[in-house]
Amino acid sequence: MKKRRKQGKDRSVIDDVIGNFAGKPFRIVVIILTMAAILFPIYWLVTSSFKIKADYLSNPPILFPKRFTLDSYKEIFSKDGLLRNFTNSLVVAAVSTVISLVFGSMAAYATARGRFHKKIRAAFGIWFMVQKMYPAIATAIPIYLVMRNLHLIDTLSALIIMNTSFNIPLVIWLMMGFFEQVPIEMEESAEIDGCTFIQKFFKVVFPVTKPGLVAAGILAFVGAWNEFLFAVILTINKSKTLPVIISGFITDKGLSWGPMAATSVITLVPVLIIVWLAQKQFVQGLAMGAVKG
Repeated sequence: MKKRRKQGKDRSVIDDVIGNFAGKPFRIVVIILTMAAILFPIYWLVTSSFKIKADYLSNPPILFPKRFTLDSYKEIFSKDGLLRNFTNSLVVAAVSTVISLVFGSMAAYATARGRFHKKIRAAFGIWFMVQKMYPAIATAIPIYLVMRNLHLIDTLSALIIMNTSFNIPLVIWLMMGFFEQVPIEMEESAEIDGCTFIQKFFKVVFPVTKPGLVAAGILAFVGAWNEFLFAVILTINKSKTLPVIISGFITDKGLSWGPMAATSVITLVPVLIIVWLAQKQFVQGLAMGAVKG
């Protein structure tokens, strides 16, 4: 108890020193610059989608356009297939996220609660993290050959399999820390009350780790939603996702900046809505994960 008070006191002293050194005006300037760096690309994307052709091709660029048009949105919605491509992205991201959360959380629980030495659990965590870090392009050709032999080229199943395989290691690595924070006494009490392993896992452990599941789910969904490499390699026409459609605006005649920006805005909206709806639990889950172990 005394040690905790001492650590808290030391932290407050450090915060006071940093605050006195930097000062409130400096912190405000840093916050403003950081927010500008984050929001300016979004502002530029949205305004570019409403600019007329002369404005988004002008040099120097027009930061504050005075003329707006819906021509870019009319152009992309007039083309056949945009709704199908949007649906493809949604199905691939949603299904791969659900599968990754279910099986990834089970694997994470087995690793965290299994009879492993602490060093072995740490080695598992590093291994799962490495699985997420290695360059996907290194496996592109073998994966294409496997999918071709399985007759899965240009199917949603191929994209779901690939996104799931890349998201499961991330979910396992994140959820291991959350499961380690669940008091073992809660699980023992559930067992005494007659809960089976499945009941204990879904009715006791799952609700406690809900913020972690939300954080892992959002990260997995965004990763699958934005995935481009395998989407462009494994699709031909009917299974194309939105990132592939966006890259299609790069042609030999130049870049169609307006339609590309409009499609990018449409791609951005679902992710913003999901994060906005789950922001409280998402931030709570990231905060819990920051102090794991």
